[in-house]
Amino acid sequence: ANANEHGVKDVEAGKLKAVLCLGCHGVNGEGKKAAEQQPDYPRIAGQVPGYFIKSLNDYKNDIRKDPLMNALSKSLSEADVANLAAYYASLD
Repeated sequence: ANANEHGVKDVEAGKLKAVLCLGCHGVNGEGKKAAEQQPDYPRIAGQVPGYFIKSLNDYKNDIRKDPLMNALSKSLSEADVANLAAYYASLD
């Protein structure tokens, strides 16, 4: 049995998957200012895992609306989401 089957999240796997996020949220999830007339990209470093997971799942299920986030989140498995949450929670 692998670690994820026992609820242990994989920070390193999350770090690898985070390549999808860095273009908008910054290299370390620090967030960044967006172009004029676009909302800023929020800081996700240090985010509480439960909130992070709920947010991504809300994008995945079209409860929260953002064309890029809705599309990207649909490519993520449940394990990917958990690993990303663990990775970003591990950052200051």
